[in-house]
Amino acid sequence: MRNDGTGKIIVVIGASSGMGALSVRAPALAGHTVYAGIRQMATRNATAVAELTRYGTDHQVDVQAVALDVTSQDSADAAVDRILTERGRLDVVVHNAGHMVLGAAEAFTAEQFGR
Repeated sequence: MRNDGTGKIIVVIGASSGMGALSVRAPALAGHTVYAGIRQMATRNATAVAELTRYGTDHQVDVQAVALDVTSQDSADAAVDRILTERGRLDVVVHNAGHMVLGAAEAFTAEQFGR
């Protein structure tokens, strides 16, 4: 079901795979508009974008990919700007992006962990 104007406008960050990709589906099926925040949409995650588009078509729900890399403030700002331009509001943010540091904890400064 397409959002008839009464549903929420939602962005799920880290939605290319796993729990993030699954987290897009339930609210979309409930009638909400869901933006799937996905980085590297044209390359590494092109298949995830195609699957999301197919899911939206197959289930007649309002889902779409938006370029969003949480390691870039400019990317995050552009994603929010796009949503606000297209929908006029953003009601819900689901932060699901994975953060991973490889190596011994002692090898990193607090600032490096923060990045």
